[in-house]
Amino acid sequence: MRATETYIRTTELALALASTYMTAVTLFQTSLYAKFKPLLLRILSYMEPLLGGLSNYLSYFDLSLLVLVIVLSLLFWRRGDEAGFGRLFSLNMLMYFPSVIDFSMFNWINLILLYDPAPRVSPLWVFGVGVLLQVTYIALRYTVRFRRIREELIGRGAEVEDLDNVSKGQMAYLALLMAGTVAVLTVIYYATPFVRDLLRFEVAELPYPHIVIGVACTILIAVATVIYLRGQSSKTQPAAEREEETPPLEPEQPDNQHE
Repeated sequence: MRATETYIRTTELALALASTYMTAVTLFQTSLYAKFKPLLLRILSYMEPLLGGLSNYLSYFDLSLLVLVIVLSLLFWRRGDEAGFGRLFSLNMLMYFPSVIDFSMFNWINLILLYDPAPRVSPLWVFGVGVLLQVTYIALRYTVRFRRIREELIGRGAEVEDLDNVSKGQMAYLALLMAGTVAVLTVIYYATPFVRDLLRFEVAELPYPHIVIGVACTILIAVATVIYLRGQSSKTQPAAEREEETPPLEPEQPDNQHE
């Protein structure tokens, strides 16, 4: 049983470190990072009296930042709960965001801060990192549930062999889910150019301006998101609240029998 738990936790660790490392490496090759890195180094140089001997390591700024995010990833993994993995996903998405902006057709950051998008990675690289983030999110979300189910079964006195069989089946299902996710995302990635050209031809013939279509799509996406979040919140109602709604059972009174 201990070996199965170790395998699950090791899988979580590998995915956490791999996703954080790849997003950090991708961040270092984006235009936004190249734009803000000199500014950060200048600010740190002004803080040289406070940094002391650490100012000698400013030339290793990239390496220091990489070590920092790896340490944060380890701390989030060590917690091993949904909150910790949620913070890990937020950290990775924060580092992944600049690479998406570099290839975006609507670079809204460039409207605020003028710069020339010149990424040093290919679109396929960014897509691969995005797939890794999606797979990592799905895997960590399910492994937390798997470990929780194991703890519940242990509390009920389940046999070790039965627990291992359940965990093997769960991990096999997760592997199929991850493979299916990669396959679907790959199909979408390579089919997008054809669909985009088709939609561009169809939209060009519409009598409505593109801004109206964009606003309508944005509203639909916002409404769908709100409905989804409300549905998820209703499903995750705390068990304590449900127990409060259930009236407690009155203890049975023993019958007094006279001999």
